[in-house]
Amino acid sequence: MPTCKEVSRSIASDELSAAGWRQRLSTQIHLLMCRHCRRYSHQIRAIGEAARGILSDTTPDSGSRERLQSSILDQISSGAEKDSEPRL
Repeated sequence: MPTCKEVSRSIASDELSAAGWRQRLSTQIHLLMCRHCRRYSHQIRAIGEAARGILSDTTPDSGSRERLQSSILDQISSGAEKDSEPRL
């Protein structure tokens, strides 16, 4: 079974798409058991979706850097609230 460090590295670098079925399976099992890696995976996915959504809606003359940054932060925080788990 991969360690948390290995799982987080493979999630962040998107190595899983080119990985073999055994590595993908062991990573999925790890994610089922480890809430910290699962949360990290959700956060990485939310950041990617927010960036893709904002970049596809943005044209070079559409606004200032502050508005873009604010929009990114809003998208990330709304995704984090949706995926958050109650803390014990």
